[in-house]
Amino acid sequence: MKGNIITSLILLIIGVASGTMVWMEFTRDPKANTGEGNIVLMDFYADWSGPCKIMKPVVHDFAIEMTGLIIVREINVDQNPDLTRQYQVRSIPCFVVTRNGVEVNRRSGTMSKEGLKQLAGL
Repeated sequence: MKGNIITSLILLIIGVASGTMVWMEFTRDPKANTGEGNIVLMDFYADWSGPCKIMKPVVHDFAIEMTGLIIVREINVDQNPDLTRQYQVRSIPCFVVTRNGVEVNRRSGTMSKEGLKQLAGL
């Protein structure tokens, strides 16, 4: 577990430092993006949004705690307009949960880490 947290933090630091990441993913194994049974939580956000800034540490804590159970992606709406349109995101932060690539749940606005767990069905 300790190695997973360190790996997630390293990915976060590299992504922030480089300023080139289009989305951030917290997962132990990059190959875990495909396959049956994968649950993905997509966090559509913007750097300029107050509610998104509030949710950032909540999402990071959730991602680290749920490593191996769920894939968490942070998607900047300004850098990903096509993906934002594809998922019909109208307000941010917007959390979209998919299972096997099919949307199963969605919610906009701020919430607790427990709320994210409930949204993801964990």
